[in-house]
Amino acid sequence: MDGINTGEPDMKKAKYYRKNPRPLPVRMGTVILRMSTAGLAVLLCVAAFLLLSTTGRIQNTEQIPQESVSQPAEEPFEPSQELEPETPSTPPPDKPLESEPLPEPETASITILGVGDNLIHDGIYKQANRRAGGTGYDFSPVYERVAPYIQQADVAVINQETPLAGDILPLSGYPRFNSPAELGDELVKIGFDVINHANNHILDQGEQGLRATLDTWDKKNAAVVGAYRSDADLENIRIIEKNGIKTAHIGVTEMTNGLSLPKDSPYHILLTKETDLLKRLVQKAKSMADVVVVSVHWGTEYTHTPTQKQQELAQNLVDWGADIIFGNHAHTLQPVAMLERASDGAQCPVVYALGNFVSAQDRAMSMVGGMLQVTVEKELQSGKISITDVRFEPIVTHYGDYFRDITIYPLEQYSEALAQQHGVRQYDSPFSLSYIQNMVEQVIPEKYRSKD
Repeated sequence: MDGINTGEPDMKKAKYYRKNPRPLPVRMGTVILRMSTAGLAVLLCVAAFLLLSTTGRIQNTEQIPQESVSQPAEEPFEPSQELEPETPSTPPPDKPLESEPLPEPETASITILGVGDNLIHDGIYKQANRRAGGTGYDFSPVYERVAPYIQQADVAVINQETPLAGDILPLSGYPRFNSPAELGDELVKIGFDVINHANNHILDQGEQGLRATLDTWDKKNAAVVGAYRSDADLENIRIIEKNGIKTAHIGVTEMTNGLSLPKDSPYHILLTKETDLLKRLVQKAKSMADVVVVSVHWGTEYTHTPTQKQQELAQNLVDWGADIIFGNHAHTLQPVAMLERASDGAQCPVVYALGNFVSAQDRAMSMVGGMLQVTVEKELQSGKISITDVRFEPIVTHYGDYFRDITIYPLEQYSEALAQQHGVRQYDSPFSLSYIQNMVEQVIPEKYRSKD
């Protein structure tokens, strides 16, 4: 019959399909449609069995105990939910994003060092003459141990207590001093930049001695303050620039031992009693420089306690614009302190007295002096100035019997053996290493004493 497979093979077709296999013909659907009702029932039963078997396997998988699963079960997929692309999380609108830290501002820094009274008694220049073989003066052994401290400072300031008029006037010691001009060469060689001559001995040789002293310094690379050739010279503020930081320098004294210049003299020694002039000069210096340094000769000799007048003037100087004050005249140590400027809250160091840098005095207390080093930092963009470190370094003037071999030691290089050999013990027996250490500890606050 047409359309019914009789079971007899068609050899030609079989041979063809072996060579050219192909999917079942669509005619198969015709066969299914022509099946009997019983055949259709059989097929439905088979399909139901397969469906039930598959469903059973899914149910068995879901019945695995939770504790035997190493990974957390996935959330069932809900067809009604629409998938959305992930977006980066952002902080709440009221919490701003953290910004990158600002870079540290560029800064420059310098160190400014001050020392005390360079008091040249006749014993000092006489030994310098002997060391030079009787022709000239060799002062280098006096300063050789402290020279490295001076040289490493960017700006170094000294109070030159005596005139340097030896080229035209006789040399002399106490009470009316006059020192060799060659001393100036040594001070410049070891690194001093600023020479203060505002002190009680600057007029020991009168106007002639003052003029000769200034002539001496004109031949050397140093800035002289406190003693001026004229009022115009007084107005010429001395400014030194190092590492992009400008320092202005002024010198002033409370006394000149009762000596004065002739009324018609053009020279000018700046005095603390010239209050309005001093204030104006400090303010002028402040307008021209980053840092104003004032060297002051004041107070009472041979005491560790500054007077009320010293303290009041120090505060006035700071309020007018002074940033650093190097005080002297006491021939012994007086305290270091920080004063606050009223206008801007700046902290400004003042040392009321640094003692003697060198001398041939016969008091134990006058053998102990110091060097004060101040570190100044400047923010280059803003111009802001800060005092970042204040450090006091004690020194000792040492000599043998009858003032032989006068020299300066940093305290860190001094010993009890040297103290026991000190010539001052002939005049003032308490001198010892512990005497020196106790003085420094009692006068200079610990936070300023060198830790090196």
